[in-house]
Order: sequence, then C-alpha cells, then structure tokens
Amino acid sequence: MNQAEIPKTYDPKAVEGRIYEEWERSGAFDAEPNPEKEPYCVVLPPPNVTGALHMGHALNGAIQDTLIRRARMKGYEALWLPGVDHASIALQNVVERKLVREEGKTRWDVGRERFLELCQEFAQESRSQILGQMKRLGASADWRRLRYTMDEGYQDAVAEAFVELYDAGLLYKGARITNWCPRDRSAISDLEVNYEEVAGKLYGVRYPFVDGGGPGPDGNDYVQVFTTRPETLLGDVALVANPDDDRYKGLFGRRVMVPFVGREVEVLSDSYVDPAFGTGVLKVTPAHDPNDFEIGERHGLEPVNVLNPDGTINENGGPFEGMTREDARVEIARRLDAEGLLGEVKQHTHRVGHCDRCGAVIEPWLSEQWWISMRELAEPAIRALREGKITVYPDSWRRETVRWLENLQDWNVSRQLWWGHRIPVWYGPGGEVVAAKESPGEGWEQDPDILDTWFSSGLWPFATLGWPVETEDLGYFYPTALLSTAREIMYLWVARMIMTGLRFRGDVPFEKINVHSIVLAEDGTKMSKSKGNTINPLELFDEYGTDAVRFGLLYQSSTQDFAYSYERANMGRSFVTKLWNVTRFVAGYEAKDAAGEASASDRWILHSFNETVREYDRFLEECEFSEAMRLVYDFAWHRFADWYVEIAKAAPSAETPRILREVLGGILRLLHPVMPFATEEMNRVLGGEEMLVRARFPASIPRWRTLRRPATSTSRAPRSRPCAPSGPRARWRASLRGSPRGHRRAGVLRAGGRQARRRGRRLGAQGGARGRRGRRRDRALRRAPSRGDHAPGEGDQAGRGRGQARGGQALEREVRRQGSRPGGRGRAGEASLEREAARDAPLAPGRLPLSQA
Repeated sequence: MNQAEIPKTYDPKAVEGRIYEEWERSGAFDAEPNPEKEPYCVVLPPPNVTGALHMGHALNGAIQDTLIRRARMKGYEALWLPGVDHASIALQNVVERKLVREEGKTRWDVGRERFLELCQEFAQESRSQILGQMKRLGASADWRRLRYTMDEGYQDAVAEAFVELYDAGLLYKGARITNWCPRDRSAISDLEVNYEEVAGKLYGVRYPFVDGGGPGPDGNDYVQVFTTRPETLLGDVALVANPDDDRYKGLFGRRVMVPFVGREVEVLSDSYVDPAFGTGVLKVTPAHDPNDFEIGERHGLEPVNVLNPDGTINENGGPFEGMTREDARVEIARRLDAEGLLGEVKQHTHRVGHCDRCGAVIEPWLSEQWWISMRELAEPAIRALREGKITVYPDSWRRETVRWLENLQDWNVSRQLWWGHRIPVWYGPGGEVVAAKESPGEGWEQDPDILDTWFSSGLWPFATLGWPVETEDLGYFYPTALLSTAREIMYLWVARMIMTGLRFRGDVPFEKINVHSIVLAEDGTKMSKSKGNTINPLELFDEYGTDAVRFGLLYQSSTQDFAYSYERANMGRSFVTKLWNVTRFVAGYEAKDAAGEASASDRWILHSFNETVREYDRFLEECEFSEAMRLVYDFAWHRFADWYVEIAKAAPSAETPRILREVLGGILRLLHPVMPFATEEMNRVLGGEEMLVRARFPASIPRWRTLRRPATSTSRAPRSRPCAPSGPRARWRASLRGSPRGHRRAGVLRAGGRQARRRGRRLGAQGGARGRRGRRRDRALRRAPSRGDHAPGEGDQAGRGRGQARGGQALEREVRRQGSRPGGRGRAGEASLEREAARDAPLAPGRLPLSQA
C-alpha cells in the first residue's frame, strides 16, 4: 500500500469491528490439545450473567488478553477459556423485582418451577450483553468453549463435588449463627457483608430482681444493661458479667425478669465480658448474636429465636409479634420508658453489617445450614503456598492468603434461595438422609436449599475443562498457567479454588496469580453507582479507541490502587497516532543518495531494540505491566520515532530502509498484545503477509552483527590503538554514561558522527556563499544536540540538500572537537570506548546504548 492510499488519521471506529470479525473468522483464538506445543491456559473469572462491563473488568480483561496474546505469539497452545456465572442472589433479586413491577406478584405466588423458568430466560437474554462487551474490549477468548455455571455438564460437576465431600465426612448440617438477609431470606457469607458506620443509640434496659434478695451491689433493685438492639431482649436467656469485676461479686447467681415476656433468667459469670463497656453487664441472646451463641454453648443455655425469616417478630416476641424489627425497637423503647425500665439513652456510632447484594441490614440469626469442615481442605493449600507451588504477584498476597487459611472457620454453603444449584441431599420417608446426584426413589424429598455461588465457582479451573470426566482438555490444559483477579475475591474465590483443585485434582489449579490494582474514581474514592462516580469503559472506547484505553489502564496498573486518569487514555491515543504517522512514513520510505555501508545509528537502534525486547518480555512475565508500558513507550516514541526516523530522513544508509521496517515491525509485534486493533491495522498497511495475531513475538534482531562496517582507509597509516581509559577525564566520561546529559552526548556522537563526516566531505564542496550562510546554521546545530532539543539531522527539515551539507559539516566538527579535548580519544579512541562500555557496563532499562564495534 503506497502512502497516498493510507488514511492520514487512524479511525478506531472503522477498524476495530472489522478486525475482530477477521480474527474470529480465521479461528485465530481457537485452541486444541497439541502434544507438539506447551499449553498455556487462562480461565476468565466468570462475570455475573447480569453484569455489565465496568473499569475492573476492563483492566483485568486487558491484563489477561495481553498475556494470552503474548503466549500465543511465543508459540504456546494458548487457551483463554471464557464463561459466565449464574449470579444466584443478584439474578434472583433482579427477577423478583421485575416480577413485582410487571405482574404485581412474588416468587411464592408463581411457584418455584415457574420462577426458575423466568430466571433461566432472563439469564439467557442478559448474558449476551457482557459477552459482547468483552469482545469490544478485544478479548481473544475461544468463544466456542463458552461455559456457564448452570449448564448441564457444570451442574454434574457441582453435584459430584458435593457428594464426594459428604461421603468423606466433610459436609454436615447444623444450627449455628449465620449472617441472615431478611430481604433475600437467606444466609450469606461473612465475606459478602459490608460493614458501615451507622449513627445509632445505646439503650439502657433495666432487668428487675425477682428472687427476693433485695437490691443489687449498686443499691438498685434492678440490673441495667446497655444494648443497641432492644428488640432482641425478647430472646434473652441470661445476663453475664466478668468474674474479675469487683462491682458484681454479689450479683452472680441472682435471678432477674426479662421485660414483656415473663422469662426469669440468671446472672452468670463469663470472662468474655469487657467491664469497661456500658455497665459491665451483658444480656445473652444466643439466637441473635454470634458471641452470645458461644457464651450460651459454654453455659448450656437454650436459645430463643424471636425473628421470622423476613425479619419480623415471631410468636416468641409476645405483644410485639408481627412487627418489623425496626418498629419493634421503637415500641419496646417506648414501653420500657412507660414502665420505668428504660435507663439512659446515648447516641452511639457503631459498625452495622449490610448485605452486599441488596443493602439490607444483616441480622445474626440462628438457623439450620449445611457446613463444610475446612481444616482438612486448608492444610494442603497452606503447604502449596508456602512451598512456592503457586507464584503470587505481589508476594504479600501469598502470605495474606496463608494467614487467612490458618484461621479458617467452617464454611456455610447453603442458601435459602431458588435460583442456583440445588443441594443434592434427599430425605427418605423413614427419615433417611442420602447425598446423591439423582433421587433414590419414590417418596424421597430433595433439600430445598441451594449451594453458595462460591461453591460452584470454586470448581471453575477444572470443571470448565470437563471434570469429573477425564477429558483430553483436562489432561492437557490443567493446571492452568495463570489467574488474574482483584484482591476483593482472594478469599471468597481464589483460596477456595486452590483447596478444591488440590482436593479433586491433586494439583494446584494455576501456577501464577496476579492480584491487580483496583481502579478508583478520579478523586481517589471507590467507584459506586450510589455515589454516581462510576466510569463506563464503553464510553471511553468510543472517545479514545479501545487500544488507547487498554494502554492507559496498563500504564497505570501496579501493585497499588490508582485513581483513573483520562490523561492516560489521551496519552494512549497520542501514542497510537504517533505510531500511525511513523507507519505512513515507513510505508512510503525510499532511501535517496544512501551511503554504501551500515551506519552507527543502524547498529544503535537494533541494539536498543534488542535490549527493549528482553526487558519488556521480563516485565510482562513478572506482571509488571506499568513498567513494561513505560519501557516500550520510551523506545517507540523517543528512540525510534524521535531519533532514528529523523536520522533516516537526514542521513540514511543502505541498510536504513530494511532496518526501519524490521524495527517498526518488531515494535508492532511487541505492542500487539496490548494494542491489538491498531497494530493489526498498521501491519496490514505495511503489507504484512500474516495477521499479527498469528505472528511470532519478537526475540531480537540478530542480523545487526553482520551489517557491513566502514572499510579501513588505506590512504594513510592507521592510528595506533590508545591505551585503556584512566584518570579524572575517563571517570568523568564514565559518569556521563548513566546521566541524561551523557545519553544525549552519546546519541549525537555515535548515531550521527560517521555518516555525517562522509556526507559532509562530499556535500561540503558545494560551499561558497551557501557555506557562509551554513556556518550560522552550524553554530545553532552544535548547540542543539548538546541541549537535547533536537534529534541529529533535524536541520534537514529546513532545506533538504543544503541542510544535509550543513548538518554533516557541523556534526563532523562536533566529533573532532570532542576527540581533541583534554583527555579526549579521537575517533579511534571513541570506538575503543564504545567497545569497552558495551563489554563491561550492561545497560540499564531506558538508557541510550553505545553502539558496538
């Protein structure tokens, strides 16, 4: 394609959809077991089937796509396995609200079977949204293999895992305190409770003595207790104080009356009580507080449950039966005051748990649930993490996960919902209990509860590959290569996948874990729909282009959370524009009056490219995405576009056209995993024979060592090789190598010196009046390279042939001037210094290298 046919500007809207269709049509993302290749598998953390793409999805999707494309280009059989989660609570909430809004009915009105049909229909309709948005991101997933946590094969895997754990004695049913959501009427995980600071009150409740023993130690005929939830006094079964609290030595063993319900309870001693809180006496409500439950277990107290599943007061609440807990709180306080049983009421700010899904206030509630005994599952996971079988970036999260596993409590896996995997436990007509995938026969009733969503998603890395069937995919792709995730679900999901992978497969589910940053709002706060500070990545794609947004996100990503910057998206767009302009130049480049041998600048850019490839690949391997983006940006923009391209305009060699294309092609291949659309289009403009998605990832360009060097002149005696550098001047020169000033000086002298001398001698014969004008230009050019304001040969922009002559003369004199300074080395000495530096001083990332002789 010639330059005239290439659009002057890159239009992402005209390119992205077309290129993605070409990738899909060509099967570029397909992966199959291939014994001749090493596998590289990444399982997509399944987004909720009801979800929409947010900035977290965009960042993690860009990270995973970068790594999977890189692996594919490096020759691995790379599989990015996509899927979606059925989102039990989230989807059920959406369908319930929709049912009420459209038909004025609840799920109990339509029945379980019909409600599940509605959920299935809604899931099928809504999941296309998130999948389409992932494609918009450029996700190179094998969409033929799309999995869903409610498809038939996956349901079989979930039932298999439950039955196996049950038969091993690790699953049991018991009554314990759970986090109960009255809105969803279900238990939820500790990790799904959001605690918020709430301005509440401390109510002083008085319990009168009824044992005839007279006043208490404080002279009152009652015991006062402070509580934030006076409605729970209806379930009180005891009062407790600390045995070391001297104020209440004579109180233990006495009996008091619980207001309104006529229940006499005893005052007990327990070291759990903090004497400094309130009055130093606590009420014990085992059915509605986890700490009270433990106290009740120690003292053999029978719990009294006073709440219905919907949060209303039940028959044990006496005159308050049927009230909501909020109404009961107000009414109980009013009646306590009326009967002289309400003490001081204080303002009190405390942390209150809220349901992560619906926002309802969580109620600690005693209920029968299914539990997994976790200690036997946790021990192998702890060993695997400690022994380094899984590499975690950053490593601090490996240590945190080990700490969490060491203190792990039993896991409540049952939920009182309808949408999800129903628990495969059957109850027989004679009271029998059996765990099985299918009903044992007539008269058996299945447990009505479903499994926690995190139980089913905990099988994701191997159930998606065919388990419990020993498929070819499972044997080839498991364990997977890497998991990229946010820290918010390290315990909810990642740690549990490690445990289940070791339990059911005998091996870790992934070799590496990348814990990526959290994308915050511009003001540094967490994004939230309620705050109205969310950013829609699709709108960013429309404004800046998908590649620009991906590059900007990765440029900001590190081990720390970051506030999203629109400037980085704009930076990514400018980068794409710069590369597009360079591509147009290279596509139409023709060398004119080129010298007959390779130049120092040719060798320099190839050496610099090779250094960049090595460092860039290492950064990606270690999930240092921000460092990788900075490195490739610096090379492509500053070294290649700002320096070498300008040198190619001013003083090309015979090798320049080939090297321009090779290095630009290498840059496009380096950037393709990050900016797939734009680089694919630029590769097409350059006439690439194959799509970049199938190209090899750059390793290096070794042919620079065989480029022709300038022939040694025979018209004069060769100069003797100077001795090795030493003394103050040598130390000064060495110190410049790592400084910005040294970078600029080295770049000017080595990239422009030799060809400038040759061209200067040839073109300088055109002097005369032109030369007198050129000398004024020479002085400006001598100053410009030392300041770093211009690239070598930039004077060519003013006047082609005349500028080339003037620039050649100026750069030649600059080289000679440097060689004649005290401690200077001349041209031969300069070459010696180059070889010495290349041999003895390995380059740091981002440093302009010396050319090698």
